[in-house]
Amino acid sequence: MTRARVGCVALVTGLLIALVPVTPARSTGAKPAFTTWDETFVDESRVTPEGAESAGVPTRTLETAIYRPKGKGPFPLIMFSHGLSGHPEKFTEIFAVWAEAGYVVAAPAFPLTNDHVASSGSNIPDLLQQPADVSFVLDEVLALDKERGSMLFRAIDETRIGAAGLSLGGATTYGVAFSACCRDERLISAAVLNGFATPIGDDGEIQLDGHIPLFIGHSDTDPFLSFESARATFERATAPVWFVTFFGASHATQWEDADTPYDTIAEQITLDWWDATLKGKKKAFTRLEHDATVEGLASIEVKD
Repeated sequence: MTRARVGCVALVTGLLIALVPVTPARSTGAKPAFTTWDETFVDESRVTPEGAESAGVPTRTLETAIYRPKGKGPFPLIMFSHGLSGHPEKFTEIFAVWAEAGYVVAAPAFPLTNDHVASSGSNIPDLLQQPADVSFVLDEVLALDKERGSMLFRAIDETRIGAAGLSLGGATTYGVAFSACCRDERLISAAVLNGFATPIGDDGEIQLDGHIPLFIGHSDTDPFLSFESARATFERATAPVWFVTFFGASHATQWEDADTPYDTIAEQITLDWWDATLKGKKKAFTRLEHDATVEGLASIEVKD
């Protein structure tokens, strides 16, 4: 495998997602307490299968957005997976909140399902490859943590790694955290945002066995992925598991950079989650229950 670096710095579909009322855009004007750039990782051991606009290539290239808090590490690490026809560039606001709070974020653009690929919406079957993509990028990021001169040198606490994802990225997160085929034992926390649990191939049954804490957030009016199915996943999951309902929200906008009435809630409850499960701040679980209980907008259920 090889790694090249470039210096710069959802089941989200091509369909029109229902709009929600908007609030003024958020802007603090303050200088960010983090640095962001892109890394390009190439996995030479696996093939990108033929896609809607692809003849198939013998490697998998994963352009990855990195957010690193300023200051001395090590910091916990969050691996984030976008949805179908999504991209890491759609999550800059929530990534900034996490990075400013002291978390490294690594968010790959998957080879066939990111929205820079023509007809990416036709490439759902590449989900089978994506949990392994997350583990590969994690390998590469941790290698940079040990590479003197790297911007990630000694920046990551390898004992505090979580995974999160939206929509198809939520299915990817279930795969890398809970599947029989692809479970990555380095993960200690998982968050699924308007996602769904589905087997990853013939040997990838999702085993929600409670070996790590699980957060599920879902809109009760999601126009693409069933709220009832997400609730059923919560019901069958072994504790510890938390379930947040957004009332009247759409599929993805509350998590992405769009301005909605749910933005502050989404940012705060995910930060509470990481503080509780990656930083070990037990009082953050109490904050999570408080911040996820907003009349008319959100509620929370817990199995612990």
